[in-house]
Amino acid sequence: MKKAIETLLIASAVLILSSFSSEKTTSFIGTYGVCDDDPSQIQLILNEDNTFTYQDFSNPHAPVDVKGNWEIKNSHLLLTDHNALRSFHSKWKLSKKGKMIKSRNGMAFYTLRKK
Repeated sequence: MKKAIETLLIASAVLILSSFSSEKTTSFIGTYGVCDDDPSQIQLILNEDNTFTYQDFSNPHAPVDVKGNWEIKNSHLLLTDHNALRSFHSKWKLSKKGKMIKSRNGMAFYTLRKK
């Protein structure tokens, strides 16, 4: 009887612990941007190998074209290890199950949709 209870407790513990393991979701991998006819050509491409490419041509005198790595922390997308010479939108909030991302840099608010 004692052996059966121990086995049941161990099996329950394994089942409970395995239910909390998080699977890496990749539903947000892809290309986000503004509509195709927008002259700013803002676009963020997230690759499966945790690299990204970001472009923002909204200011023709200071275009942004950056490459680097990305990571997810607490439903925020962080763009890191980049080659940017100036400030840009490097922290994004994932929303709508990865179909939209939002960012704020100073007083500039951006919303990009997955293409």
